[in-house]
Amino acid sequence: MRWQIGLPGLVFSLLLGGIGLFLGLRFRPEAVHSSAPERLQPVATVPGPVVPGGTVYVPVYSSLYLGRDIKQQVVELAATVSVRNVSAAHPIVIEWVRYYDSTGKRVRDYLEKPAALPPLGSVEFVIQRSDTAGGPGANFLIHWNGPAGVDDPLIEAVMLGQSGSAGISFTSAGRVVKSERSVQ
Repeated sequence: MRWQIGLPGLVFSLLLGGIGLFLGLRFRPEAVHSSAPERLQPVATVPGPVVPGGTVYVPVYSSLYLGRDIKQQVVELAATVSVRNVSAAHPIVIEWVRYYDSTGKRVRDYLEKPAALPPLGSVEFVIQRSDTAGGPGANFLIHWNGPAGVDDPLIEAVMLGQSGSAGISFTSAGRVVKSERSVQ
């Protein structure tokens, strides 16, 4: 006996499959991308006493307005925030990494607990191009500390995108907004 589903059955099957695909893509949790699991170490590995460091503000642009008289008014960008320990001798401790949107609302945390970045090590925190939660005024706050005499880390963001056949890329430097070292 031959099995037939007919036109109504075929339409129903395609509709059901389309709804399932839509819901699967729409409601899956947004993956947090970072090199932290591979590059950061438990805080217990940091030798010696740790003294306060500082909090660094890093502007990132997850989207940009292109202008008024063009077809594509907004271009979505991918952003990578890089934290680099410039000390050749001492690790630093990254206490927390927080991502905020254009209104100042915290979108997500990138670290569950403080972790050490080894001497001359680097770690990256990524905003995917498809992640539009931050908007054009998104930013990171990163708090770190380390042993007495350690150099401040280099913290910056690189943004990449494409509009038509033109590539867009630029960097944004982090800025210390609070330094406990100056209080001591």
